[in-house]
Amino acid sequence: MFTPPFVQPHVQPHPAPYYNSAPQNNLNPGQNNPEPPEMSLPRYINYLADLSGCGHWRILWPEQVINATSVGISHSITSMVTDHRFYQNVKVVKLQRQASNTQVQFVKFLKNIQQEYGFKLMYEVDDVVFREDIPDYNKFKFAFDNDEIRNNCIEIINSVDEVTVTCDFMRRLYKERTGQQNITVIPNFVPNFWLGYLFDGQKVAKQLEVNRKKPRILYTGSGAHYDVENKVDGKDDFAGVRDYVRKTVDKYQWVFVGAFPPQLADLVKGGKIEFYPWQNLLNYPRLISKLDVQLMVAPLQVNNFNKAKSDIKFIEACTLGIPCLCQDMETYSTAPPSLKFSSVEEFSDKIDTILRWKNRSKYYKNIKALREIGVSRILEQDSNIGAILESLNTPYNSRERTFLQEWN
Repeated sequence: MFTPPFVQPHVQPHPAPYYNSAPQNNLNPGQNNPEPPEMSLPRYINYLADLSGCGHWRILWPEQVINATSVGISHSITSMVTDHRFYQNVKVVKLQRQASNTQVQFVKFLKNIQQEYGFKLMYEVDDVVFREDIPDYNKFKFAFDNDEIRNNCIEIINSVDEVTVTCDFMRRLYKERTGQQNITVIPNFVPNFWLGYLFDGQKVAKQLEVNRKKPRILYTGSGAHYDVENKVDGKDDFAGVRDYVRKTVDKYQWVFVGAFPPQLADLVKGGKIEFYPWQNLLNYPRLISKLDVQLMVAPLQVNNFNKAKSDIKFIEACTLGIPCLCQDMETYSTAPPSLKFSSVEEFSDKIDTILRWKNRSKYYKNIKALREIGVSRILEQDSNIGAILESLNTPYNSRERTFLQEWN
């Protein structure tokens, strides 16, 4: 999900109350009093870029698992703290997609105190921020369309000890664009609560019967996928299949969540296409599970920006027990060949083939295989949260990194 680039922070001279500057009264003078158990846990500070999709997938949900399992104490904030004492006993300071002039100065401050306090400095990014790689139809391109942002990003990335990204293409691209070599792939993981929305047997059977005559097909995505300002004559992520959707509105019930192509607005207004506004990330899986769709689709233009996307849309669908037909590109390397297309003709053929699963035994067989893919990417799996912890607790290229080897 591509989100507006920065929550512009304001500098706070006083930190949150993670320390106490006043002398502490020793209740047992002359004795070694044990510290509270939480004081011995590693402490991580995250400077968030946003509070929407990227912030949750990359920072907030992993943070909740770290805190809930008592393997560390993680704090996420948006205001830059410049009181040195805030960084006492901090193991990692992670910056998410920071690139403003103020943030460059803040990174210099962190570098100046890093040796004194001994924390690791990391940078997290899950989108391409270089303007030459962002397509013109993306309505957020304006935020990156200048040399200042580009140069700031490169400067910050080369100031940190390690960068984390979501896929191997992004790692290769950032190495090429910035020269930074310490870049680690950590894919997006789905929080465990999504499993509560898996389709049960009775619901599947009902769907197969109710929707037999007009199967329901879902697309979810923000307005960044569409040429809403008509800058490229409609040649956006949905361009390759847009006419097909229009031609098949009587054959299939098309459902859009988040935004819809402006060229199909007449069908939305006329009730031919169902549309639901964007949901917060807690309500999103609940909505999708209630839509009773038989198929999701994920078309994309093949460009560097999209190659650098994670496969999270496919993983979401797998976790929710829905087949997802994806653009045949590196982004969706996780998807099996039967769920990939590269032309509108193949898109049409694959939809027909997938919807022929609508006998119960074959549907269950295929959905079970997809669910296993989704479950393998549940955040709370030891290997998945373990990979995140390895990136925090060990140096880049450490031999102790066993879980990360799967992705790097």
